[in-house]
Amino acid sequence: MKKLLFSLILSIIPLISFAQNSDSLTLGKSNREFFIKGDQKFKFSEYKKVFTNTEALNYMKKANTNSTVSQIFGAIGGGLIGYGLVKEVTRNKTVYYNGVTIKKKESGGWGLIGLGLGAVGIGIPFAVSSGKNLKKAVKTQNEADSNESTKITSYRLDIGGNGVGLSYNF
Repeated sequence: MKKLLFSLILSIIPLISFAQNSDSLTLGKSNREFFIKGDQKFKFSEYKKVFTNTEALNYMKKANTNSTVSQIFGAIGGGLIGYGLVKEVTRNKTVYYNGVTIKKKESGGWGLIGLGLGAVGIGIPFAVSSGKNLKKAVKTQNEADSNESTKITSYRLDIGGNGVGLSYNF
């Protein structure tokens, strides 16, 4: 009896441990595995394969647009900040004119640094909005998938004039 119980427990353990895969959509940690659905991993550019719900697809398109806008403003702002810092650090030049040393000051780069910070400041709300829309898209898609699965599968007890039956609809 002990051997039977032991072999039964050993045969149930793999069923319990391998049956944990769900088909819900989750976000990955890298761009190669951006969306994870069950065992499949999708890139960010393959979002049209992942999202089947129209509302979730609209959220995803908004997230993609906001992400692009934030990256553009961030890149422009970063370039202006970098160029302004280089210009500010190297603004003192030594010029030799007929053997005489003349220190010439060029205009500083503080204006460019300020413009760069402004561009980065404009890009930050777009990046935050992109993240929120991405999370809304995943949540909406998961809710739609769970609603579809509950609508599709059902058991029903049919009682007719001459008998009783159990129907399984999927």
